Amino acid sequence: MNKGRMTFRFDEHGRESNSSQGPVDQDRYITDGAPLEALDVDNEDLLNNSYRVVERNQDWGDPFTDYTETGGAVIPAYSVTSPRTSWWKVAGSITGAIVTGALFGFVVLSLFNQEVTFPVPGIGTSKQSAEGGAADIPVIGQISEEIVTKVEVRLPVQTYHFLQYGVFSTAEGVELAQKELQDSGIAAARDTVDTKRVYAGVSTDREQAKLLSSQLKSAGVHLILHEISLPASANVEYDGDKSHLERYLTQSAELVKQLSASSASRLVESEPKMLSSDETKTLGESHQQWTESAAAVRGHLSSALETNANEMEKAINSAVEAMGEYNKKGAKTLLWEVQNEIMRYIMAQQSMLQ
Repeated sequence: MNKGRMTFRFDEHGRESNSSQGPVDQDRYITDGAPLEALDVDNEDLLNNSYRVVERNQDWGDPFTDYTETGGAVIPAYSVTSPRTSWWKVAGSITGAIVTGALFGFVVLSLFNQEVTFPVPGIGTSKQSAEGGAADIPVIGQISEEIVTKVEVRLPVQTYHFLQYGVFSTAEGVELAQKELQDSGIAAARDTVDTKRVYAGVSTDREQAKLLSSQLKSAGVHLILHEISLPASANVEYDGDKSHLERYLTQSAELVKQLSASSASRLVESEPKMLSSDETKTLGESHQQWTESAAAVRGHLSSALETNANEMEKAINSAVEAMGEYNKKGAKTLLWEVQNEIMRYIMAQQSMLQ
């Protein structure tokens, strides 16, 4: 609706607008809302000329007609229709979102599992050696894991006779059995390959293992013999001198044989004797040679096998130390400690060579 101002005139004699109208007084003003300034005109001019009142009328008209008469264009109303969504685009967007989410989840899980690491700016080198030669491939950043070639090593004959305490179906049963043996002052070791088995002792000699089992049976501990034989050869992830690794494993087997025989033979005695001077000297020399071989191998195994090698080294050192303490104090509990550490070594070696 047009909101213009409407003016209504009510004249007694109607509206007249002609040029014969008489002169107008000088003090008469033509007003349209606000007063106008008085005109400075001579009286003679007013008498000689005729003036008429200029009337300002406001008429209502068609705004569209008036607008078109000025040359404007009237545009009819219209509506904008949105384009229809393409189902192919929707399917593509959903598929892209799923693929992006899957890739992001894979990267996050890989980071937690340490399979993927963010590269550090710089140039690294990936080492991949083969029997025919070595190839160096430049890569950006640091590689997460070094590729180590497997080598076949020969192993000495190793057969161990374990005193098995039982076979248990649950981890709780295994832990309870170990606690029972430890409370009795006996060695207790869990098989790292067949985790359901618990052992109380070990010997490289079968008859000696039977004697020890009979003695424990008289004390109320019922055991059976379980034999474990290690392979004659194995493929090991190793990038050092193969002869160093073979010497290390051979010396390890000899040292384990000395420690297991010395401890088991004294455990079956009612009054065990101390080590002789020759036994002490032989054990010390064997341990020294083994320590040197272990140092030559250290750092050349893969990260997984390095963990087993560290466990083996700690077990041997602890067994030798316990045997030395026994030679000073003569306590049987120290002999059982030797047995426990020897079993710990064999389990770690079995895991490394399987």
